[in-house]
Amino acid sequence: MDVGLTSEQLALRCTVRDILRAESPPDVARQALTDPERWRALWKTAVDLGWTELAAADSNGDFGLMELVLVLEECGAAVAPIPLLSSVGLAAGVLRDCGPTAHDVLTEIAGGVVATLAVHSPGYRLPRPPMTLRDGRLRGRAVAVPNLVRAELVVTLASSDSGLVAAVAPCGDGARILPGESTDPAQPLADVELDTAPIALAPLATLESALTAPLIAAAADLVGVASAALHRSVEHAKSRRQFGSAIGAFQGIKHVLADNYVSLERARGLTYAAAAHPDWTTAAMAKAAAGEAADKCVRTAVQVHGALAQTWEHDIHLYVRHAWQGAAMLGDSRALFHQVGRRFASGAA
Repeated sequence: MDVGLTSEQLALRCTVRDILRAESPPDVARQALTDPERWRALWKTAVDLGWTELAAADSNGDFGLMELVLVLEECGAAVAPIPLLSSVGLAAGVLRDCGPTAHDVLTEIAGGVVATLAVHSPGYRLPRPPMTLRDGRLRGRAVAVPNLVRAELVVTLASSDSGLVAAVAPCGDGARILPGESTDPAQPLADVELDTAPIALAPLATLESALTAPLIAAAADLVGVASAALHRSVEHAKSRRQFGSAIGAFQGIKHVLADNYVSLERARGLTYAAAAHPDWTTAAMAKAAAGEAADKCVRTAVQVHGALAQTWEHDIHLYVRHAWQGAAMLGDSRALFHQVGRRFASGAA
């Protein structure tokens, strides 16, 4: 069994990395914290380069979930302040397996229309259907919706008389947006109240199958954040000297960096495995492990950099913001591990 990346996938990853290094240095994310329009120029670049086309299934089979994971991983490493995860990873992730009824919406997202996924109900740590569909009207409230203030379309899950459905609603009349506080204003969160007629509906088999691709996409983004934070910590530990030695020689630093590396590679391996053979259990484990790794790596980065990491001018706080907000998306690590454990104990996993 071939478990490695192909030469084409490696080339894609290198190309995306080089483009983001040139077009989205950390200063762009810092500017996006206070400038709500800073993301648009970078988003146009992403659309022009065809990254949003990963939303729709490739007829030739050349680009799929693994390629999307590689692109999102690099975007996470660059803390790129664009709605690629919310549009292509989350919203399109739910719709990709919904058949012909979602084709037109996926085509719009592939063309650069910003979309997002609303699946968190107030008071719940794990995603669930926050809406109801009755008499052709979609009603309900969802919280912590990523990039909602930038979105033109909202994809959500709804309970109906015929079962679980994926519904698409426009961000216009009938959609009340309630902006709130975001840990990472470069990727703003908001709540939404819907009372509208959906523009597209598709039946879903199970909640778990609908969320498999979004969980993998969220995990890829967090793997990128963890990788970049760990790399910065290692480089600083090699160059910063104290008591005549590089601080990376001290056991208290090198051991925790080694532990971070183990956490990162565990998360990356689970994410790639879930992308290669998608199922809910592996996807949930990947997202939980990636959230855990990102949290560990950014915390360690703050400790290794010391007082430098406490300043606005340094980049570490950008990774901390992104990691903490992303770790809660679609369920935090403890909640996901607990859910997987319950399914395993009941024989469902």
